[in-house]
Amino acid sequence: MRVCKKAGQKSTGHKLSFHNILKTVSFHQRRNILTLYKKIVNFLCSIMEHVAILCIIGMVISVMVQVIGRYIFRNSPGWSEEMARQFMIVFSFIGIAIGVRDKVHISMTVFVDFILKKIRLSIEICGKMLIMVLGIMMSVNMGLLFSALRYNRLPGTGIPITWIYFFPTAVGVLMVLLVVYQIYDHLKYGTDEEQALLKKPLKGDDK
Repeated sequence: MRVCKKAGQKSTGHKLSFHNILKTVSFHQRRNILTLYKKIVNFLCSIMEHVAILCIIGMVISVMVQVIGRYIFRNSPGWSEEMARQFMIVFSFIGIAIGVRDKVHISMTVFVDFILKKIRLSIEICGKMLIMVLGIMMSVNMGLLFSALRYNRLPGTGIPITWIYFFPTAVGVLMVLLVVYQIYDHLKYGTDEEQALLKKPLKGDDK
């Protein structure tokens, strides 16, 4: 009986100590963690933006080489059309993640603005959760193709085809990371419109 009591006292002591540890994490520490999380995600987005710029430059050069070779030299290289297509695919997927970050994706807000205004926050959170599901499905399915086709190569350039599926996989993961803190902002600050009003400077601050 004494052993059981001592064991019970030890377990409750562990619970109390763990509970005290959770209490020691202050609001400012949690806020700093969230700020660091946002900075990391935005840094990943900036990397993707630079890759998108390189894709545009590569696409323009590939198309120029294709046109000049076809209409001037009557002989265009076989890699130009293939590379232009791959650059366009990567650029399109990166644009999805940037659109999620900047909240510029297409959405129908007619019913929400005029009829369902009271549950606007819930609808926006549901929309973000659907985007999260899309990101998970994209990363999982593209990840499977990334693994299954790792030995295949593009016919024109000989580049491993896994690079083509790497970017959609990474974009899916990035979409999930973006939506996580967007849902947190919804729960803390309200709808997208209310968040935009909070970010606007007051008239007295402009002077």
